[in-house]
Amino acid sequence: MNTPMDDDEDFGMKGSLSHRAHERASKESLSNEAAEWFVRLRDDRLGARNRERNVRWLKESPTHIAELLRIQQVYQALRAAKVVNRSPRTGDPSNIIELGVQRESEPPPFDSFADEPARRRPRVETWKIAAAVVGLTMSFFLGFMAKVAWLDRTIETELGEWRTVSLTDGTRVRLGPASKLKVAFGDDHRTIRLIQGEARFDVAKDRTRPFYVESEMIGVLAVGTEFRVSRLGGKDVVAVTEGSVALYRDGRDAIRGTVTTAPAQLAEATGGVALAAGEQVSITRASRAQPVAKEKVNLDYEQAWAEGWLVYENKTVAEVARDFNRLNRVKIVIGEPSIAARRLAFFRVSATDPESFVGALATSPDIVIVRNVPDVLRIELRRGVSAATLPGAESSESNHGGGNVPPTVNPNPI
Repeated sequence: MNTPMDDDEDFGMKGSLSHRAHERASKESLSNEAAEWFVRLRDDRLGARNRERNVRWLKESPTHIAELLRIQQVYQALRAAKVVNRSPRTGDPSNIIELGVQRESEPPPFDSFADEPARRRPRVETWKIAAAVVGLTMSFFLGFMAKVAWLDRTIETELGEWRTVSLTDGTRVRLGPASKLKVAFGDDHRTIRLIQGEARFDVAKDRTRPFYVESEMIGVLAVGTEFRVSRLGGKDVVAVTEGSVALYRDGRDAIRGTVTTAPAQLAEATGGVALAAGEQVSITRASRAQPVAKEKVNLDYEQAWAEGWLVYENKTVAEVARDFNRLNRVKIVIGEPSIAARRLAFFRVSATDPESFVGALATSPDIVIVRNVPDVLRIELRRGVSAATLPGAESSESNHGGGNVPPTVNPNPI
C-alpha cells in the first residue's frame, strides 16, 4: 500500500499521466500567479496587508521571485519598444532612412534590372526578419496583456492527481483528482467557481474581500475558515472543519464588499443555513427545493481525504469500487454480484492505489484478480469455489433486509 506524500507535493500519479504535461500546468499556474501579483503591486491602493502576503509568496520559492522578475523585464522591454517605434520628428535628418526610390520620370536603364534582385535581396530579407520579430513581439505582448489584465485563472487536476495550490491572498486549496475550478479575485471580492470534483479551502482572513465558493446548487461564504466542497454526480456537499460559513441558495455568483451582517442572517435570507465546525450538508438535484438538513461531519474522513486517503465504514465493495473508478485511470470491474454486495466493516486505503484495494480483497480464498489489460482490474470468484459454501460468507442482502445490488461496477467514471 502506498504512503501519502507531503500535501505540498503532487503524488499518486500513475499509468499514462504525463509528467511533462504536469510540469507545463505547474509552470502556467506559477506564471498566472506572478502576473496577478505584478498587476496588484502596480496599484497604489494596495495595502500593507497585501504587500506582506506578497512577501510571503516570494519567500515560498526562488522560482516565485524569478517569475515575477521575468514579467517585470518583459514589461520594461515592451515599454522600451514602444518608445523606439515612435514616429521620427520632422526635420531631424538623423531619423531619416534613405530608401533610394527613383522618380517615375527617371526610369533606370534597361540593363540595370539584371542587377536589381541582387541589390534588393538583403533589404527584403532584412524586412522579413524585422516583420517576424515584430510579429513575435506583438503575439507575446497580446498574450502577456491578456494574462495580466484578465485575472481569472483555471486550476484543474487529472485522474489520479492531487494538487495543493497557494492563492495570492494566502488561501490554500487542496484539489482531489479530476477536479476543476475557476478563480476570480478583485479589489472587493474573492470568488471561486467549482466546476467539478472536490476541493478543500483553508481561507485567509480578509473581511474587505469576502471569499465565496459557487457550486452547482449552493454558494458558500467564508471569511476565514476551513471547509471542503464537492460537486459530484448531481450532489453538492459542504463540510466545515474549522470556523463557520454561510450557505446561500439564491443562485448568486459572488459577494462583494465588506460583510457586516452575521453569516446566519445572510444564509437564512436565501433559504440556506449557517454551518459551524463539525457540520455539513448534502444537497441533490432532487432535494434542492427542500429545507436544508444539517449532518455531523466525519472528521476522520475529512482529515484522511486531505491526506489522499479513503476511509470507509460499513460500505459495500461496489460503493468503494465506484469511488476508485471516479478518481483513477485504472478501473475496477466486479464480475460477481455476491462480491459487489459484500460489506466492509472498516477500510482505509490510498485514494490513488486501487491495486492495494483489490489486493486486500484477494486475501479471501474465493476471490481472484484478473488483469488482462493494464487499466482494468477484474474481480472474479475463484473457479471451483462458491461464495455460498464458504463459512461465514454473507452479503448485504442477507444482513440488511435485501435490496438490488448491481452485478458489476461500471468501469467508466461516475
